[in-house]
Amino acid sequence: MHRGALSGRRILELADEKGVYCGKLFADMGAEVIKVERPGGDATRSFPPFLRRDPSQSLFFLAMNTNKKSVTLDLGREEGRELFRRLVAQADALIETTTPGELDDVGLGYAVLSESRPKLVVTSITGFGQTGPRRDWKTSDLVANALGGVAHVTGAAEDPPVTLAGSQAYVMASTLAASSTLMALLHAARSGEGQRVDISIQESALAFSHISGVGKWLDDGMIPRRMGTGLFASVPSGAYPCRDGQIYLMVNRPAHWQALAEWIHDSSGEAAILDPLFSGPSANRIPYRDIIDHFIATLTRRYTVQEAYREGQRRHLAMTPVHPPRAVVAEPQLAARDFFVAVDHGDLGTIRYPGAPYRHAATPWAITTPAPQPGQHNDEIYASVLGLSLTEMVELRKSGTI
Repeated sequence: MHRGALSGRRILELADEKGVYCGKLFADMGAEVIKVERPGGDATRSFPPFLRRDPSQSLFFLAMNTNKKSVTLDLGREEGRELFRRLVAQADALIETTTPGELDDVGLGYAVLSESRPKLVVTSITGFGQTGPRRDWKTSDLVANALGGVAHVTGAAEDPPVTLAGSQAYVMASTLAASSTLMALLHAARSGEGQRVDISIQESALAFSHISGVGKWLDDGMIPRRMGTGLFASVPSGAYPCRDGQIYLMVNRPAHWQALAEWIHDSSGEAAILDPLFSGPSANRIPYRDIIDHFIATLTRRYTVQEAYREGQRRHLAMTPVHPPRAVVAEPQLAARDFFVAVDHGDLGTIRYPGAPYRHAATPWAITTPAPQPGQHNDEIYASVLGLSLTEMVELRKSGTI
């Protein structure tokens, strides 16, 4: 049996796409994460893309719900709300993404739930937090990226606004929620007192990147701009063309610039690149970005991606291939580190998943079970954890409560 760092902890997840990754982080660390879904299943089960074009097999859902258990419950019914209270009384934490005040309105707010479970940690992930003038505003990953500054620095200056792939605002909010919840659980274990953890997706988007948030202005007095694949304050940086693809390069330190300039000179004989005007910290090269990019592109076009990558490594430069998805899956370095893990899906066969985002020696990360079917663990949880009888389970199913 998998003994992860959080084995023995029970976490309830009442979360949509905004917080589902938070639950995954706990589940993959060994916690028992019970996903509470509406009867018939959560809406994220229909998120594209789909495995083998099967609309019942959302790749998003499969990836974000490994190791979790699923129970179905209609919180619109009083019987459902009472079952939820009983589940909470057996849990260490609740991760929820409902709108501010929604759970309070139906008698499931933190004040009520903590009466029966004083050590309970309730972590709420919402667009703008539980308080303040924007608490009731609607949000999305796109909204958070736009207001948080990410869209301001993403893409080419002459193109329409674009956003990041992969719901990064939600992922980072979930990551902050997980780390904050861990701190609250530690506090509860030491003091016997639970607490409410309030995560604003908007504040997360503002904070998680020094490049796109307010950090660059506060630290350096700079307002970053859109520079295509490059970074505003890192010159040179960006994706450069090779004979068979692209290579990404980023140079910040004076020694790295010197190594790159010498490589360009060795390859082309171009003496101008060694001009002391370009030396020193990255800020010195900002006015000369265009001419430097020209020198670098002339260099990289001489090589294949792998040739440029290996030579860049030899010269201690931060370079990496820009891979399409198929090449990422076949990347030798990821294979050597056993990054991808195979998960048995029964009739669907074996599916490879991205692996550990961290590595614990004594309590390793692991995916032991695939994402559950809707209500797959109703019998286990309601009978074993809550002690419901077979007759009670039948009645709850008949009424549509579970």
